[in-house]
Amino acid sequence: MEGQRKKIVDYLLNLRDMIEGSIYTVYKKCGNKNCRCSGGKLHGPFNYLSKKVGGKTKLTFVRRADEDNIERGVTNYRKYTTRMARLNKIDKKIYEMVAMIKKIKTSSYEPKEK
Repeated sequence: MEGQRKKIVDYLLNLRDMIEGSIYTVYKKCGNKNCRCSGGKLHGPFNYLSKKVGGKTKLTFVRRADEDNIERGVTNYRKYTTRMARLNKIDKKIYEMVAMIKKIKTSSYEPKEK
């Protein structure tokens, strides 16, 4: 368990550029009656960055030139938060084990009456 914890901490301390959110791919209709999209062949794919802001989902258009960097940043963010959750879980287990050891090894002192 300590080996896993060390790996996770090492990863978390070796920060990479991160972007909060996830990539959301959309195909759209343009509204032109004579366009191919009116027959079902939609335009796209268009990528958006999806994230919660104030309890609401916000979509931000991602330019094609930025897609690779955004994808990398989002992936790094997802990996980072996943490892933070793993670290928290391991730390809770360690704390529970240490608390159990304390309980087992602790006794109370009652002086003997004469």
